[in-house]
Amino acid sequence: MVHIQSKADFYEHIELQITGLLDGQRNWVTNLANASSVLFNSMNRYEAWREKRVNWAGFYLLSPLFPGAVADVKGPTLWLAPFCGQPACQAIASVPGRGVCADGSSLLPPRAVVVPKTDDYRRGPAEAVRAWGGRGSGDDVIIGVIDIDCEAQAGFDEQDAEALERIARRIVDACDW
Repeated sequence: MVHIQSKADFYEHIELQITGLLDGQRNWVTNLANASSVLFNSMNRYEAWREKRVNWAGFYLLSPLFPGAVADVKGPTLWLAPFCGQPACQAIASVPGRGVCADGSSLLPPRAVVVPKTDDYRRGPAEAVRAWGGRGSGDDVIIGVIDIDCEAQAGFDEQDAEALERIARRIVDACDW
């Protein structure tokens, strides 16, 4: 049995779980499905977050990763990818000012965005988004975002952002995009 004494221990445990699930797997669909499950279920079982409840943990990916053309889409678009939680938007324009996921997906270099109160974005009380990417031609490129929604205001902090950045790097490195 694992004894988690701190948030640092908690994220170390999550990283170990995700690393184990990603080991030897290169398929981004299955890797994102397992990572979203670990994030969602672990966050909802972490004793220190009993009052925070996470209601969504998952991914949005930029449109080039999805097969087939979408005729009505103008500009970069985030598409719903594997997630756990309540139903979600299927497509989000990746344009600054269009919401926290859109803002997160337009930041270079890719980095975390923690929103203490997302009423300004017309969403739930708190959200942590990590824009994540790989390297293409020596430059950072954004692949998509990890999106985690919390029912409590100020549900996430910089420690969460740093941990999600580490997790995002592990996922990016483990997948064939």
